[in-house]
Amino acid sequence: MVSRSLEKMILIAIGLSTAVIIGVPVLLYTIDTLGNASQLEMAEQFAERLHNLTERVDNGLANNTSVVVSVPEGISVTANGATLTVAFEKLGVASQYWGETYGHSIELVPPIESGTHSLLIQLVGDEIHISFAPVMSP
Repeated sequence: MVSRSLEKMILIAIGLSTAVIIGVPVLLYTIDTLGNASQLEMAEQFAERLHNLTERVDNGLANNTSVVVSVPEGISVTANGATLTVAFEKLGVASQYWGETYGHSIELVPPIESGTHSLLIQLVGDEIHISFAPVMSP
């Protein structure tokens, strides 16, 4: 009798150890994957919003747009001529790029870091001026 109880306890201990050894890394990987997917989704929403606002100014629907935006981690914004590109680059995640070309050339003051920024988009002459300025917390 004692031998069977001990045998059952050993089998339970082996089963639990195996579950922990295999389960914990899988759980941590899943949590990391979900976090990366969430960051990628925030980056995509940021890029869509920036391009939508820029397009409104480019098409003449608005001469001057000023909003407060949250710049996610891993985001960089660049302009080359009339092309505006938002890049999301993070270690362990495939890089993503969202680019659009507009009818006016773009003058850009990009965000230097992630966080809350004041975004100003204006049509000045024949150029779209886009500037990000960090918003300081009180």
